[in-house]
Amino acid sequence: MGKGFYISKPLGFVLFGLGAGAVLTIFALSVVYAQEKRKNEVNARDGTRIVTTAAPHRTSAPSNEAWDKYRLPDALLPEYYNVTLWPRLVPDEQGMYIFTGKSGVVFTCVKETNLILIHSNELNFTLTSEMHHAKLTGLGGTSAPAIVKTWFQTQTQFMVIQLKGKLQVGKSYWLYTEFHGELSDNLGGFYRSEYTENGVKKVVATTQMQPTAARNAFPCFDEPSMKAVFRLTLLHPPGTVALSNGMELGTKSITIDNQEVLQTRFEPTEKMSTYLLAFVVSEFTNIRSPPEANILIRIWGRREAIESCQGDYALNVTFPILKYLENYYNTTYPLSKSDQIALPDFAAGAMENWGLVTYRELSLFYDPKVSSNEDKEWVVTVITHELAHMWFGNLVTMRWWNDLWLNEGFASYVSYLAADYVEPTWNIKDLMVQQQVQRAFVVDALVSSHPLSSREHEVITPDQIDQLFDTITYSKGAAILRMLSEFLTESVFANGLHNYLHEYAYSNTVYTDLWKKLQEVVDADSSIQLPASINEIMNRWILQMGFPVVTIDTRTGSITQQHFLIHPEAVVDKPSDYNYEWFVPITWMKSGSNMRQHWLLTKTASYEPMKTDTDWLLANLNVTGYYRVNYDPQNWERLLTQLNSDHKVIPVLNRGQIIDDAFNLAR
Repeated sequence: MGKGFYISKPLGFVLFGLGAGAVLTIFALSVVYAQEKRKNEVNARDGTRIVTTAAPHRTSAPSNEAWDKYRLPDALLPEYYNVTLWPRLVPDEQGMYIFTGKSGVVFTCVKETNLILIHSNELNFTLTSEMHHAKLTGLGGTSAPAIVKTWFQTQTQFMVIQLKGKLQVGKSYWLYTEFHGELSDNLGGFYRSEYTENGVKKVVATTQMQPTAARNAFPCFDEPSMKAVFRLTLLHPPGTVALSNGMELGTKSITIDNQEVLQTRFEPTEKMSTYLLAFVVSEFTNIRSPPEANILIRIWGRREAIESCQGDYALNVTFPILKYLENYYNTTYPLSKSDQIALPDFAAGAMENWGLVTYRELSLFYDPKVSSNEDKEWVVTVITHELAHMWFGNLVTMRWWNDLWLNEGFASYVSYLAADYVEPTWNIKDLMVQQQVQRAFVVDALVSSHPLSSREHEVITPDQIDQLFDTITYSKGAAILRMLSEFLTESVFANGLHNYLHEYAYSNTVYTDLWKKLQEVVDADSSIQLPASINEIMNRWILQMGFPVVTIDTRTGSITQQHFLIHPEAVVDKPSDYNYEWFVPITWMKSGSNMRQHWLLTKTASYEPMKTDTDWLLANLNVTGYYRVNYDPQNWERLLTQLNSDHKVIPVLNRGQIIDDAFNLAR
């Protein structure tokens, strides 16, 4: 997912002040709404009985029951879903925009159980003829145990289905439900976006499933490791177009309850995680790649924006980006098409849905008449970020959200490589230091920072998952992977990535799986000499928060490392197995000489070649390492003298580093 939009602190205070007055009104309205909702928990719609998933909040002490835990049990594995959804783009009699749906999932039992837990949130279900919320059928001649009862755990967001007997290991079953929900304007799940065209309000039905909102659209096993194939059908009004991850198989007009609607079916998706599912119903139009291209590329958006050529730049760069990434990963793009759509209302910068990438308009559209060069740079780096995910994140996905940095940090890093390829005159790779490394330093120098990779049990609830979408995950993740690539060399790094993608395609991994594949390439290349295994080196960078400041005394040749904190007296209350000590790759040179490398493996070391009385010494060349550098006063003076006499001798990235390090060390 692309980065979000941030507001300034003064503006935040103003918005807070304006919003405070609205809180009391909202509270009062919520009371009225709750009363009305209770009145209508059992109501009639279209002649069928509807039961809401809302249930009284459990006030008893936490139990050890499976439905009171946030993680799914490991007893069932989904194989594929058949989902039909019908979003209404006009309000009903109560002024609500709703969608109705039918969903079936085939799952296999891998551990004997008499319980089905499936995620569901803010959905209202139609009772079956047996007066249950779901219908269970055995497949392949298997008989399904009867459903005893179903209920909903609102806190853990589960539909709980208790069975009379047990599901059989190795057998497959079909779980069918019918439901409806609100097409709300909260920018999550299945929601609506609005805009005005020629004075007429237009409504778009669209999605944002990451990280835990697919369950708001239909019942599903909503965890990244629960990969499955999705077969989707959308019903939508005449004059609109429907899009999803897969290519459209066909659209036909049908009549339902004397109402004419269009029915669009889509080809099955690849095996993928629920958070990557996407579908959009709109009146948008598109521009597309020429027929001879082997990948269909379409840029979608408001008609006015498309006709004024605001999508042209995105169309022009998408195919070269995909080809660069195919070459970089040495892996073919696994889909037949790449749709990219600009939405009027979108919370993040963009979202990497496989085959249907959704964007905020400013992240996809570039208007040469009014947009700045910075706008153009933003568009190309967001596109490259999202397309990098098509392999790293979508084809191979982290097993659980505690390793989100592996997805987002990697896409942030590779986005600069691909953008540099399509815009070679911009030197855009150099901006990674300012935009990612130095940005991460600011947050990671605080005691409130956190490790890149948390333990699984520390990231359980939807709120805890949401909190991981931050600067550490994106920017520090990119900086750490850049450092790894530099000391391995880019060719070794890319070769390891190819092996990783090949072995784990369409499945899930933990970060140590990447270390393993990279280590195999290193072991086969005698030119790469490391002081320890990749696992030993990199775990110190991802399993503990923060980073070191490396102090070099050119008078003695001593080198020390210390956990850098912007408030040095601050107390760090987060224990580290590595005692805030890192294996630091130190690249350096003297007075314009060739680069050399030295590893600092302890808190303090002495290295004779770093002694000098006359030459200036510069460390962390091109800021490839994730650390700050301090020197003795004499070396600082020699560096300043060189900058004043001929600054070009010092690499441009290190000129910025000297300023950034000096000011932060002074603080």
